[in-house]
Amino acid sequence: MRRFVERYWATVAGFAVIAAGVVVGTATIGSRTVDDILEMSAVRKAEHFQTLVAGQPRALEALLTGLARDPEEETKLRELATLGGIESFAIFAPDGREAYRTRSDKYEWLLRDRAGGMQSNNRLAASILRMPAPFQLVQDEGPGRISATAPILRDGQLVGYVSLVADVSEDSAGFAGTLAEACLKLAAIFLVAAGVPALVYLKRKHKITEAVARIDFLANHDPITRLLNRRRMQEQVERIISAARVTREEIAYCCIDIDGLGGINHELGQAQGDELLRVVANRLAATIDRGDLLARIAADDFALLHRRAEKVEDMEALAARMRAAVAEPVELKGRLIRPQISIGVARMPRDGKSQNELVKHAQLALARHKVERNGDYAAFEPFMDEETDRRRYVEDLIQRAIDTEGFELAYQPLVGSDGLSLHGFEALLRMRDESGQYVSPAEFVPIAEARGYIKDIGSWVIREATRQAALWPDHIVVSINLSAIQFRDGDLVRIVSDALEAARIEGKRIEVEVVESLILDRTDSVISQLRELKKLGVTIAMDDFGTGYSSLGYLWKFPFDKLKIDRSFMLALEEGQANVKAILGTIVSLAHLMGMTVTTEGVETREQADLLHSLGCDLLQGYLFGKPMPPEVAAAEVLGRFSERMAAQPAARDPALPETSRVSIAV
Repeated sequence: MRRFVERYWATVAGFAVIAAGVVVGTATIGSRTVDDILEMSAVRKAEHFQTLVAGQPRALEALLTGLARDPEEETKLRELATLGGIESFAIFAPDGREAYRTRSDKYEWLLRDRAGGMQSNNRLAASILRMPAPFQLVQDEGPGRISATAPILRDGQLVGYVSLVADVSEDSAGFAGTLAEACLKLAAIFLVAAGVPALVYLKRKHKITEAVARIDFLANHDPITRLLNRRRMQEQVERIISAARVTREEIAYCCIDIDGLGGINHELGQAQGDELLRVVANRLAATIDRGDLLARIAADDFALLHRRAEKVEDMEALAARMRAAVAEPVELKGRLIRPQISIGVARMPRDGKSQNELVKHAQLALARHKVERNGDYAAFEPFMDEETDRRRYVEDLIQRAIDTEGFELAYQPLVGSDGLSLHGFEALLRMRDESGQYVSPAEFVPIAEARGYIKDIGSWVIREATRQAALWPDHIVVSINLSAIQFRDGDLVRIVSDALEAARIEGKRIEVEVVESLILDRTDSVISQLRELKKLGVTIAMDDFGTGYSSLGYLWKFPFDKLKIDRSFMLALEEGQANVKAILGTIVSLAHLMGMTVTTEGVETREQADLLHSLGCDLLQGYLFGKPMPPEVAAAEVLGRFSERMAAQPAARDPALPETSRVSIAV
């Protein structure tokens, strides 16, 4: 109601003025009407009294001459006057001389109304004497009193004049009360007749105004974050760019993406995803500079136009503030989420002079930042245009390979640390281009993940790996490297189970590897699915141990069966970095104490193999034992070669070691 009055106070005030005008006008007209009624009443009283006096010729003659006056007749006239509401009266002779007056109005304090009356030297004005009879002169004598003067006629002849003062106070009070009541009723009728429709009109107008404002807001703003939408942002950016061309102001256009919003929507629901959007939008809006423009332009994308971007240091500071503010924990459905954003920046005029150029180049920089994750943001560089063309080409290859099952698996041997026993293979995902050359997995796997193809690829890898495992001896175990995206939909256990059933192998023939960052990002969901996989008999391994957070809490939270040491330790060992041997020994000892086996990848020299063997490492992998190869070559050469070694040195085999082959979509 308060907002309604504040918005329409002028209209309400105007209506009140009109209502007051109607009431005041009615009261004024009514007051004048009452005065006219009272005057008419006085005139009628004068007419009746002069008729009464004219009908008493003897009494009138006595009053006019002052001779043979009868007190009883005079008293009778007084009583009749009083009954007629006449306060006092006077009789004038035909020449205008006052002959009789019941009381003195001028000396009322001295001469009271009494029998016998009185005379004064008052005379009627000559103008009255010249007026033709009959007539009545009415004059207001003050509150509640009206005087009237009329000629006394007998048989058409003027015999005198009568002047009377009528007391109309009671009539005036009655009329005033009636008038006030009428004004109140009229005001009420006016309020009902005009006020109610006016109120309905104003409320409808208010709703229409709010609807128009809402439509205008939705036309220019995002309904979830209440930031500018894409269309309005484009209009504002175009306006600022046009002005910047004249003023030579340097501006920066930033594309901002919320990492992993799709996974949050899927796991926690769309409402929680919208809440995260609002939180991130509020934090970004509180961080940017005054005068900057911020908009939500896509499902998980924001755009920022930063003014006065002459100094690179200022842009670096702004990006750092935005990332730090957004990364504060958010509780969604009892889970603490630490949102992360990627930022791509293009500057005007260095990276473009039109909006289309700035947006395109900022998006290229954003894609670069999402892949490399270096620094708080990525600035556009000219070579990114060439990378974009290459990414489109590789993406087309990926789509074609998915449609035609054009991917391949190449296998690299996994051996015991003594170098004598073969425990399996690691299968690496391969894809050829149109010329038949292989595209590096380091190039196409990130693109597949960014474009949402990795789940289809991962499902194909699971089916192909289990099919290949079924062709190998029953003691070989297949290990599959899983992507975080494969856990997102919650159907990973079904996919693995269906693949095992189709290949007709047991779950113990399969080993899956996950990186520790996966446990960090989606603890509850991932762990529950891993536990379901363990129920199928599948072995669980932690991949790339030592390169991420490497928290022992993850090892305790979920009982992994194996740790895999990243190849970066072998590179550090070759470079002669200090404490590498001690760290390797600690990892192996820790894993064995927790009942886990250890695999080290990247082994390329006999010295590395001997060191790892001395430290108690269980399995080794690297070029020392063979490069990735087609499955038929692996079956014909590697299996045959290690079978001969096992036959020649049966005592060298440790039956406690698992015999494993590994299939991965990693490099």
